[in-house]
Amino acid sequence: MRLEADNNNQKKKTVISDDSLIYSKREERSTREKFRELDTREKWQFFKDYILKKLLLGIAIAALVIYAAVTIFGPKVEPVFYSAVFANPFTERDLETFQGGFNELLITDPDREGVYFDTGFSLGDDDTSGRYKFVALLAASEIDALISPMDELRTDVDSEAICDLRDVLPSDLYKRVEDKLVWLEAEVYDYDLEKNVKQPSAPYAVDMTDFVKKYSSYDIRLKYYYSVVINGAHKENAVKFIEYMADCLDGKVTSGGPIL
Repeated sequence: MRLEADNNNQKKKTVISDDSLIYSKREERSTREKFRELDTREKWQFFKDYILKKLLLGIAIAALVIYAAVTIFGPKVEPVFYSAVFANPFTERDLETFQGGFNELLITDPDREGVYFDTGFSLGDDDTSGRYKFVALLAASEIDALISPMDELRTDVDSEAICDLRDVLPSDLYKRVEDKLVWLEAEVYDYDLEKNVKQPSAPYAVDMTDFVKKYSSYDIRLKYYYSVVINGAHKENAVKFIEYMADCLDGKVTSGGPIL
């Protein structure tokens, strides 16, 4: 009797299992059939609720992956000229006015090359973060030139951070700007004598006050000087800016670029 009962139970389980599978298949077919029976508006609503969201999520993920790949592996804009500007005398529009022509002289590939006038530097010791940034960039050879009033220029000359312009200017350009050269005596610490010693006077900067007044929107009261950093990575381009300033003052350059 027990054996017969077990067989009956087994048959019942088999029947239930088969019915369950058949039921699922019928439900699946039923869902498809129901979708086919939907009108156009209802099908569009179904698409928005169940398919469109997943599609947009996939597109967003793909866009992020592409952006990350371009950012990491794509072309990067490298500076071909970087000048630190102290006590900034220029507005953004002023910079655009004279920088456009200089960009034309230096940049051959705008997607990979850039010209920078960094105006985020102040005079004195109050701007601690700005001074740390300046020293770090200077040590890393990231700065090619300085635009600054005399106090900052003297500090940098005494720190032996500035070129003697006789060493970097071509003879024709040297003669052209000779009347604007600024001669200073660097005061350098002598470790043997254990004191500061004045060095022979040398032309460390070009007086660029006329250039600043020509392009600045402000009422300029300070005098400004342009100097070339001794360990700059683009010293030749820093020298080109001296020639560019001379061309601007001589009327050889307009806001649209050099006059050819």
